[in-house]
Amino acid sequence: MRKTLILLALFISLIALWLGIGGFPIVLHHSDNTVFPAAQADETVVNPLKDIDVNDAKVFLILASDDWSERPEGMPARHVLVCTNAEVLQQLKDNFSFEISGGDLATVESELWVYSHDTLVLMTNIVIEQNQIGIQNEQTGWAEAVNKDQLCRLFAQFKPYRWPRVALR
Repeated sequence: MRKTLILLALFISLIALWLGIGGFPIVLHHSDNTVFPAAQADETVVNPLKDIDVNDAKVFLILASDDWSERPEGMPARHVLVCTNAEVLQQLKDNFSFEISGGDLATVESELWVYSHDTLVLMTNIVIEQNQIGIQNEQTGWAEAVNKDQLCRLFAQFKPYRWPRVALR
């Protein structure tokens, strides 16, 4: 009986530790293709969230390990962040404008996944640093954020994803 109680206490302690530090969930990708609303040929500034309903949305930010040291101040140091707050997502939608540079940035490893009504509506690579925010994908190439400071404040409001695995499809 004593052995069982010790094992149970150890198991509960490990679960509490996992939840307390945010863990490092296993991210399962079910799509190899970028999902990005088509930009008009003459557009120099795009907002891929402009036509997305954020009232029933969920945004995942999957940070590459190399990006943690450069993340904006106040942003949690976790592998996966998530936001479901409709007010924050509306502000994100209003400020998610990017100027297309015409170039490419090869080392973009972090990703942003946006779901609306349980449907993947945006998937793009993203750089989030204190001095730079930008997206990289097949449709736009490299594009820099127009409202970098506001986006930094919004990404700082994302919460650590606390489950051991996340399946993005």
